[in-house]
Amino acid sequence: MKHISFILALLLGVSGLSAQTNFDYFYLEAEKCRLAEDYSSAMDLYRHCLDINPEAPEALYNIGLLYLYLRADSIGTAYVRKAQERDANNPYYLETLAALYLNRRDAESAIPVLEKMATLQPRRSDILSQLAQLYSTVGDTDKAIGVLDRIELLEGFSPPVTVEKFRLYKEKGQLDSAFVQLETLSNDAPHDMNLRVVVGSQYMQAGDTVRALQIYDEVRQKEPTNTNLQLATLDYLRDSRQEDQYGAMRDSLLLLADSPTQLRLLLLQSYLADVHNDSTYAPRLEVAFDTLIARPQQDAQVLIMKAAYQVYRKQPRETVCETMRKVLEVDPGNETALRELLQYYAEKNDDKGVEDISRRGLNYHPEEIAYAYYLGMALAEQKKLTDATDVLLQGLRARTEFVAPQLVSNVFGVLGDIYYQQQKETEAFAAYDSSLVYMEDNIMCLNNYAYYLSLKEEQLDRAEEMSYRTIRKEPDNITYLDTYAWILFKKEDYTHARSYMDKVVNPQKTDEELLSDEQLMGNLLEHAGDIYACLGESETALRLWKLAKQKDDGTCTPLLKKKIKRKKYIK
Repeated sequence: MKHISFILALLLGVSGLSAQTNFDYFYLEAEKCRLAEDYSSAMDLYRHCLDINPEAPEALYNIGLLYLYLRADSIGTAYVRKAQERDANNPYYLETLAALYLNRRDAESAIPVLEKMATLQPRRSDILSQLAQLYSTVGDTDKAIGVLDRIELLEGFSPPVTVEKFRLYKEKGQLDSAFVQLETLSNDAPHDMNLRVVVGSQYMQAGDTVRALQIYDEVRQKEPTNTNLQLATLDYLRDSRQEDQYGAMRDSLLLLADSPTQLRLLLLQSYLADVHNDSTYAPRLEVAFDTLIARPQQDAQVLIMKAAYQVYRKQPRETVCETMRKVLEVDPGNETALRELLQYYAEKNDDKGVEDISRRGLNYHPEEIAYAYYLGMALAEQKKLTDATDVLLQGLRARTEFVAPQLVSNVFGVLGDIYYQQQKETEAFAAYDSSLVYMEDNIMCLNNYAYYLSLKEEQLDRAEEMSYRTIRKEPDNITYLDTYAWILFKKEDYTHARSYMDKVVNPQKTDEELLSDEQLMGNLLEHAGDIYACLGESETALRLWKLAKQKDDGTCTPLLKKKIKRKKYIK
């Protein structure tokens, strides 16, 4: 018996019902499919609803939503628009249509929809605000102002609305009307001196210096230390090229003992801008920094700003870090200083410095896995393997979904190295596997994992594949080349092993050249000798083994002396 489709079965089952009953039935079934996320069936059923009633707005609307879900935006918008035309006052259809137009930045189409919405819901100021913005966008300033008036009638006096009306009147060139708005704003809050300063600043920008200075004087009489007034006065002195007065006032405010921190930082920023444009300001700024920093520090931001200045002036890294150390004296958990110093000590390979900063970082920011990572590495370098393991595991336990996968991969990789040094091979290989889950191309992990597998002579094919990925990424890295050559050697593919090992240890070089190469550790020379020995080139092998012994760097195997004595490879 042939399979009857779901839709056909429905059609056959309700064929005897009235048109409206038919429509209601299929519409309900369509809704069920949509809610069950069976969108294909829902689309078919909504379309059948339109076959019954082509004017049904609810079916048109839901078909439109399905097309929008399928990213067919133009078709979906057309259906929603048809639904709204057939049910003109439906607020849901209007809101959806407005959102579609706004997302497309189609202001011309959105405006009439929002006007309709505002008529139907006259108390919704959010619709009016959007409408005012759109009228401003299309350059219809008069209508934008009219809509803002409607908002004021609805909500009463509103500073943001008044400021926007000021801007629009100013844009139209109607300065008298613009300043009426500002004066109204100021009069409504007569005790708000910051607002009076804003009014004065706008007069200053409009070129009415006399009126602006009058307002500044009014504010000065009531609040002589008003921060905004002081900044506005500085702007006036600078813009009117009264440079001596400007410099004197700025220095006075900057060095005043009770100047607010925010004001001081703004003044320092202006100084930095001046230095950027004219380096002759630099000595004065440095004096200001020295004076401020000599005082008991309450806030680290001045020191942070000095460090930024030192970086800009390309002062020595040590000088910048000295400032960052002072930051930690004031604010021990300051992340800017902690990260800068951690990077500095890491680049210097200063394990004690890395340990100190990492411990501080973990103390104040235990959720930051990076501090655990660097501390673990520093402890491992000092052979404090148990402590390193504990720190790294603590970091992994504190990690969140927001931690970068690469960092988690690196932590597992270091943990694997430590476990291997502790002769915990099972734990080491599990840690390497975890590392590669978070970052499959972590080449340091791939190299170490592959090398340790080759030493056990286990999973050599996998080891070769992992090692090959490292040399594909860094074809000149002698450590990775040595690992790959060694794995091929373990697989008794001596010819190919030599072709890669020759890139690490070139036998054409003189003994002096090989011994003076600081990158060539003794174990690399020993590996090269082993490969040549297995190729039957015993003289070259003996030469390389003797050079490995001369390196005397503690990296060679205990069997090296026997190889030299017996003049053959010993497994």
